[in-house]
Amino acid sequence: MAVKRVTMEEARKIPPMSEEEKRELENHVDTDFSDCPRLTAEQLKEAKRGYEVHPEWYKPTKSKITIMIDNDVLAALKAEGKGYQTKINAILRKEVMGA
Repeated sequence: MAVKRVTMEEARKIPPMSEEEKRELENHVDTDFSDCPRLTAEQLKEAKRGYEVHPEWYKPTKSKITIMIDNDVLAALKAEGKGYQTKINAILRKEVMGA
């Protein structure tokens, strides 16, 4: 099954939910989940994000920005070799998203 990726611009064009759709969601609260096992704390600790399990499904969009970085930090990243921008992104992702 192919997943259609939606940009923020496309998402803004999605019409608001109808009253009937809202009622359907409210009724979902009463769904019986008794046949779904509860996860233990250990199982939750082992859980992985979707993009870690299936990186092929995850294609983030990128934004071009201008950022000021201390020269010593930039020099250290560049000293590690090619791909310093990707490293910056990975560091930011880990710090912000905890991933």
